[in-house]
Amino acid sequence: MKNIVIYGASGHGKMIVDIIQKNNDYNLIGFIDSYKPVNSTVYGHKVIGNLDAFSILIKKFNIEAMAIGIGDNDLRLRIYKDIKKIAPKIAFVPIVHPNAILAEDVVVPEGAVLMAGAIVNANAKIGKFCVINTKASLGHDSKMSDFSTLASGATVAGNVSIGYCSTICLSASISQGVSIGDYTTIGGSSLVLKSIGNKKLAFGVPIHTIKNRTIDPYIKDFDSVYDSKLVKK
Repeated sequence: MKNIVIYGASGHGKMIVDIIQKNNDYNLIGFIDSYKPVNSTVYGHKVIGNLDAFSILIKKFNIEAMAIGIGDNDLRLRIYKDIKKIAPKIAFVPIVHPNAILAEDVVVPEGAVLMAGAIVNANAKIGKFCVINTKASLGHDSKMSDFSTLASGATVAGNVSIGYCSTICLSASISQGVSIGDYTTIGGSSLVLKSIGNKKLAFGVPIHTIKNRTIDPYIKDFDSVYDSKLVKK
């Protein structure tokens, strides 16, 4: 089995540990984390170092694969960018809970994480480094662009488009045929009946408040160097 590490020793990272252990596809070496002390133990696995030492750790532990255990889209994108500078050849693997339900034609790309009870229906497209959290569902013919997230309990109907680095928060519902723009957040328990543009924070049942959203300046220009911004058909 290949040796794997998880960046991020927090709650999201713990859930990835559980998936890796259940699937038994990789040998989990431990966590990389920039804030927790080296050698501290999280969910039964040690923090072996931080990104500053990552190139050394790759050789020391023969690390061949990696998962990013960060739930926040902007931060996940930031960490991805930092890791690629240090280790451009590291493999980011898909992490899929054995109790996720996927249609036969669904492809899970690099870096994507599907938690327990996630449902992905026929002809749906998942982007790189997406997260589909516990009991969230992606409807038929819908598309999630790279680095987007469905939080726990989010329900997405058919033929929906979710933009790059966007989040559908806890228990929100997206109606058939709606488009959600890039870098947009739909608030928890909201009901989306019409399309929402780029860089927005929208919430309500149905959506009644739409505000502009600021973007992390560290990543706002990353589109120009990231070569797969949108999911390809």
